[in-house]
Parts: sequence; structure tokens; C-alpha cells
Amino acid sequence: MAVLAAGGVALGVHLAGGSATTERPATTAPARAATPTPPTRRAPVAPAFVRLSAPSAPARASVRVPVLMFHRVASPATATDAVARDLTVPPAVFASELAWLHRSGYHPIRQAQLFQALERGTPLPRRPVVLTFDDGYVDDVTTILPLLRRYDWPASFFVITGRAGARAFLTWPQIVELDRAGMDVGSHTVDHVELPSLDPAERGREVLDSKRDLQRHLGHPEYWFAYPAGRYDAASEAALSAAGYLLAYTTDPGSTISAATPMAEPRVRIHGQGTVAEFAEAVGAASG
Repeated sequence: MAVLAAGGVALGVHLAGGSATTERPATTAPARAATPTPPTRRAPVAPAFVRLSAPSAPARASVRVPVLMFHRVASPATATDAVARDLTVPPAVFASELAWLHRSGYHPIRQAQLFQALERGTPLPRRPVVLTFDDGYVDDVTTILPLLRRYDWPASFFVITGRAGARAFLTWPQIVELDRAGMDVGSHTVDHVELPSLDPAERGREVLDSKRDLQRHLGHPEYWFAYPAGRYDAASEAALSAAGYLLAYTTDPGSTISAATPMAEPRVRIHGQGTVAEFAEAVGAASG
């Protein structure tokens, strides 16, 4: 049996074969001829997934972990305005940023590691950092994933579920591919609308339907969220808590992840037109 790895899960590939006996003249000993049977492959399955829940009292009040906020990693030619240019990191620059993190001893971690460190006191590696990518652009798979694989690093991708399959956005098979590669896939709502502007019913639909769509396609619970445009209020936080999310990210600057504000955690914005030196300075300052 050959074994393939998919997102940390061993998938068996079983080769099935049969045999047939061919009659020969009496002067010849019987012989067996193999009858080839097409190999069968077990369908990809969801990675082993531990169900999480918030304890009644967190183990730590806070942990200092820079959560880096990216959007696109693509050619600047794809950016059509100043906002898009600020959100788009050229692939060569992004590769150099990852190389700097590696040389500097940073260790990207998954969302569950951060949550467990905060809520249950689980130790973190030296110089932990979380890499996040908003919106769900196709370059998450075509450009970012191959670069992350060089270092065997995880990252978090917050996708707009209503745009799956739209031009420049991930398809559902690509979203599943990220999940199976050991990445965290979280919600960025259905339609990328600012939650404080919605009535309660619409707000509930945006946070619940996106969560359900992800769970249906990925085959496991979903706990992570990022606010479109970073906009949130008390009603938005309450809606996310009621929907079962465990950590939600804003665009507020900072790197202190607090048990007191699990639905409003800060991030470190990475600018598309910034240099690697500026990136290093921002990450270093956030690390303390």
C-alpha cells in the first residue's frame, strides 16, 4: 500500500489485484497469470480535527503574538487603485518576507495553537507569529501556498464564501485544497459587508451562512473569523459568539491577543508597497 500525505493526514492508496488460472496441456505445469485491476484511491478526507470550546476561565489573560494581515500576493499590475495597491504584495517581496521570518527564528502557528495557549495555557514555540490572508483570492493557492510549503508553515485564509468561484477568487475545490494542506480556513462573511451596518437578521445570515458553507465543504467545525474592512461593534461580537466562533480579528493595530476580547483581536497590517526592511521593523516591534 502506498501512502500519500494530505494536510498531515495519511491517505492510503490501495492497489487491488486479482488472479486467474489458465489451463495448459498435460505436459505443461499450470501457470498463474495476473489479471490487472485498476488501482482504487480513497477519497481525500478532512484532517484530524479537535473540537474546541472556550473554558469557563481562561488560563492566561493575554499572549503577545503578532497576527500579520495580508490580502493579495500578486503582480502590482492586478491592482486597479491605491487601495488595491496597498493590499497587494509582489510575490518576490513576499518570498523575501518569509525568508526574513525564517532567518529571524519566527515560527508561524495555527489558530488552534493560539487559542489553546490563551485559553488553556499550552506552550507556544519561540517567536510565534500567525500569518493571515483576507478575502480568498486565487493567489492563495497559486502563489502563497507553494511558498509556505518551502518552510512547512501554516497560515490562515479568511474567505468570502459568496465569491467562491468568481473571477480572481478561490473555487470551492481550491478552498478545500488549502484545508487539506494543513491551513486554517475561516470566514470573512458571505458578501464582504460591514457587520455594524446590517440589521440583526442580515448580520446573522452573514456570520452563520458563511460558517455553515465552510463546514459543509470542509467537513469539520469552523471557529475563526475576520471582519470585512475591520468594522465591528458590540452587536457584531455578540453575533459571532452566538454563532460559535472562538477568535475574530479586526484591523485594529496591536499584537496582544486577549482572553477578554476574543471577538475583537488586533492584527499587524502588512502594506503592499512596503519594503522587506519595513516589514522586518513592523514585525520586530510587534514581537516586543
